[in-house]
Amino acid sequence: MSASGARPAAHLRTLVSRRQLFALAGGAALVSACSSGTSKSSATSAVETTTTIKRAVTTTEAAAEPTTSEVETTTTVAETTTTVAPDPVQPLTGLPLTDPSLLTKVALVVKVSNDKGARPQTGLNDADIVFEAWGSGPTRFATVWHSTDLDFVGPIRSCREQDVDLLGEFNRAVFACSGGNPGNIALLRDSDMLLVTEGHGPGWELDPNRGRPHKTHANTALLRSNADGSDRTGPAQQFHYRPDGEDAVAGELMSGFDLQILQVFVQWRYDYGTNSYLRSQDGKPHMLTDGKQVSAQNVLIASLDYAPSHNDARAPDGNTIGTNPAVLFSGGRMVLGKWSREDRLDPFTFTDNDGAPMLMTPGRTFIELPNSGNGTYKGGADKFTPVA
Repeated sequence: MSASGARPAAHLRTLVSRRQLFALAGGAALVSACSSGTSKSSATSAVETTTTIKRAVTTTEAAAEPTTSEVETTTTVAETTTTVAPDPVQPLTGLPLTDPSLLTKVALVVKVSNDKGARPQTGLNDADIVFEAWGSGPTRFATVWHSTDLDFVGPIRSCREQDVDLLGEFNRAVFACSGGNPGNIALLRDSDMLLVTEGHGPGWELDPNRGRPHKTHANTALLRSNADGSDRTGPAQQFHYRPDGEDAVAGELMSGFDLQILQVFVQWRYDYGTNSYLRSQDGKPHMLTDGKQVSAQNVLIASLDYAPSHNDARAPDGNTIGTNPAVLFSGGRMVLGKWSREDRLDPFTFTDNDGAPMLMTPGRTFIELPNSGNGTYKGGADKFTPVA
């Protein structure tokens, strides 16, 4: 203190400044600065909590003028980012979803023969996804139905052990076949799929113009009705799609490929007019009963390690759990990569050599499942040749 007992004005300013910060941080609303000796006045500091907080400080009589300190509050408005969800698509084709009820519609699998006596088939261009796998001679198709139905599909043939794992990703689908090895039938009955064999339940039809074993056909909507009243629901989305209308997918320009798969020589070629791939087999266009050539917007090659079936050593059993090379043909381009899958209930994951998802064209997908040659089933690797 000075000899007169009054605090120097600079000291009061420092004291008040510290107490102002204390008050703004939640301290006392009123701070007093006391004087001593013969001083008649006391120094006071008032706090007003308004948008602008002001403090007026009056010193002792020795002070010439009051000192005012002002503290301005600043309000910061955080910017918000709005994420627009992509338009919903059909889970098995990637095409726009116009009917939300499709999301709860049960998927249906129908086994279709590719024996020479079964040709021409009906319905391969109407299924959302078609798998072609090894059989006991010629290949066999597993057709997956969801977005559309057809009143006459076939010829329908028997199941295989590999169907249990291969088709588990469609969320407890209805599985229709003409019959099968008792061991395979037992596996399917014990699985989460709803097995429907020829003559059981609605939907079965016979082609009067064909003999056995190629007479069996069916109505897909009626086959699916076998699941009515159950708690089964629709399948999950299976693939990654590029936005509809976007330019061609990344990859190397390639017109298609040749593939020797089991006893069948397959050729796929890209048609720029329809933005789809056209299929030939055994040297001829693969035609259907409606006079149209088999086609798809995407063709995938996913190599499998085949081993003898546990229920019939003469039949192959393709392993669809794990990882193996994969090739995508879409939009006139070829993308090299791999498929991977940890569980039979998971969709296949297809990634390119950089680890990014393979982006497919919205539409139908045909999946070839050739032999990698690394399994124990007799026979070597199937031959795949890209064609520029």
